Amino acid sequence: MPSLISLLFVLAVLGPVQAIRYLGRVNPATKELSWSATGVSFTFCGRSATIEFEALSGTNSAELIVDGKSTYIADVTGSSIATPANLTQGNHTIIFRKSSEALYGSIFLGNITTDGTFGPDLSLPGRRIEVIGDSITSGYGIGAALPCTNTAALEIISETYSVLTAEAVNADLSIISWSGIGLIRNYASDPVDTSPIMPERYTRYGANDPDNSYPFPTADTPDAIVINLGTNDFGHGNNLRPQLNGSDYTAAMVKFVQYLKASYKNNAAFFLLTSPMLNDGYPEGEMVKTTQRNALNEAVQQLNGTQAYVVDWPDQGSDVGCDYHPTPNTNEIGAKLLTDAIKGALRW
Repeated sequence: MPSLISLLFVLAVLGPVQAIRYLGRVNPATKELSWSATGVSFTFCGRSATIEFEALSGTNSAELIVDGKSTYIADVTGSSIATPANLTQGNHTIIFRKSSEALYGSIFLGNITTDGTFGPDLSLPGRRIEVIGDSITSGYGIGAALPCTNTAALEIISETYSVLTAEAVNADLSIISWSGIGLIRNYASDPVDTSPIMPERYTRYGANDPDNSYPFPTADTPDAIVINLGTNDFGHGNNLRPQLNGSDYTAAMVKFVQYLKASYKNNAAFFLLTSPMLNDGYPEGEMVKTTQRNALNEAVQQLNGTQAYVVDWPDQGSDVGCDYHPTPNTNEIGAKLLTDAIKGALRW
């Protein structure tokens, strides 16, 4: 005769004693998925699992990966998301990660439950990459071709150079990005964009947390830090503001790298990317791409004693997504260049 317990439908609630791993920069106090590619991973033995949402703000896209099979969710709604109904009894691996960037909205995680039992988390890669950037890193407009208007649904983070690179070198990934952001100044606009520049916004645990709330946990320490900032700095919006001086950009990059190195207290390698959205032909006569490249090379020289490398991402040409942003193909090109640079420098 079966026991009473076997006759009951028991929900196992994931608590501190169970194995759950946050992906990317997630403040455990709020469980807010704000930054791109933040999420959770876990394993269970059973037929189903459910990830509850404490709250949703704005609009969000996400990706649910069950046993290696990905499902893209263009608009996250409701109070939870569950595994497919056709799962068989057995061991399963779950990854849920936010795809869209923080400026569109956030997903606040609640309980994670299963009809079975939770198992150990996925094995850690043992390598970690942090990518810091703007709309290019956020996957702005990657899900459509010009003409189009970007939305949270079109920011398919799995197609971006950051995710492709992390997969290629088998590394954990953290993305800190915000469309329109700069190292010195943000996207040229009228009125002037006075929102935080990256050196300020970077100090936040979650994208909406207070400044200087990120405590630089030892577990988050990256082996490689990728910085892809400059597209917005060098733009002047048809003379809405003066052109950027290359030496000012160099000084700001050196200062930011030194801050990151001192904060993480390790000897991470830095990979400084040129922008595929910059070129020497527009604005005419300004040689913007060359100016950025030279400024980054000068930053590497000034960062003597720090592992720092320039990765030159070619101009994207006429193949563009929303608002002239990089397509999946352009991201694949950038990922190949960055992957080769990381493998060569770190012997991965």
